[in-house]
Amino acid sequence: MRKTLLMTTGLAWLALTGAAGAVTVTLTPGPQDPLYFASTPVGLSNFTVGGDTWSLVSGSAATEQGSLDKEYAAPLGMGNTTYMAVFGGGTEQVSFATPQTTLNVYWGSIDPGNSFSITIDGYTLTGADLVALGVTDNGSHNEATSNELIRISGLGAFTTATFSSAKNSFEFSLGAPVPEPATWAMMTLGFAGLGYAAFRRNTKGRALAI
Repeated sequence: MRKTLLMTTGLAWLALTGAAGAVTVTLTPGPQDPLYFASTPVGLSNFTVGGDTWSLVSGSAATEQGSLDKEYAAPLGMGNTTYMAVFGGGTEQVSFATPQTTLNVYWGSIDPGNSFSITIDGYTLTGADLVALGVTDNGSHNEATSNELIRISGLGAFTTATFSSAKNSFEFSLGAPVPEPATWAMMTLGFAGLGYAAFRRNTKGRALAI
């Protein structure tokens, strides 16, 4: 259920509620070139990427490169980088090696017929939701505002996500994960501790040399 809708130039946030709490969606227009599937051969629907397991749930889907008229189109900026294409009526699922709370998806050729869903607490994000945020919904793979890097954060821990298309092809890749604020804080403390330890070692070394 939609709770808050905020718009700014180049970025849009959509806060939703569910059992996991408030979920925030942030949009950044293309071009982008995520390399998540870069080392994966084309034509696959059941495979692994760095411990993440991808599998075909229904219909048809496959890793692709480039574009084929009336079949699939590379998201803006990806050129010949491998991406996933879920064809009309198909559903592809990923099981992550470790629990996630945030997901970054570069979604190409957005139109209301595509749907993106995460199998946690009934949360679902669709093409129609993105159109409500101002995304151009003409399905073009050449327009920046039809190809968006979507960051979904504030989710409860999940290990499974599904990607489905009601019509046409749903082309996407995954972006690099971004640490949550709490993780950033822990990393900062860790780096500070390492710096202090190095300083102490250097100080002791200088004292011994005198």
